[in-house]
Amino acid sequence: MEEKEDSKLVERLYPYKHIVATFFGCEANLLDRDNFLKASLLAINKANMALADVPKNPLVYKVDEDIMGGGVSVNALITTSHLTVHSAKDYSSVEFDCATCGPESRPEEAFRVFEEFLKPMKVKIWFRKGISIL
Repeated sequence: MEEKEDSKLVERLYPYKHIVATFFGCEANLLDRDNFLKASLLAINKANMALADVPKNPLVYKVDEDIMGGGVSVNALITTSHLTVHSAKDYSSVEFDCATCGPESRPEEAFRVFEEFLKPMKVKIWFRKGISIL
C-alpha cells in the first residue's frame, strides 16, 4: 500500500514550540477565576507573547459544574497561537497547553509561571516540541 505524502511527519518551515502538561496536587485556593487570570496574563508576558486583538475576548470562563467538578478555563488567543489552561477542582489538577510559532516567544516561561503559581506536587509533560529545557 502506498503512503500518502501528507500523512508523513515533516518538520515545519517556521519556528514552532508547543507544551502540553498536567499539574497535579494543586492548592484549591489557587484554582479560582481571579488567580487564573493574573497567572495567565503574567505567563503571556513572561513568555514574550501578546494577546490577539479580538473584540470582547472571553479570556477566562468559570465552569460551575462539569464532569471534573467545576473549575476555571483560560483560552487566550495570542498573536502567534494559543495558551489554554483548565482546572479540575475534584482532581486538584490543571491541564496546560501552550503553542506558538513566534521565533522570540518562550512558552516554557509560561509553563514555569504556572508551575510556580500552582505549586503542584507532580507535573506530567505529555508533549513538547522545540523546547529543550524545562
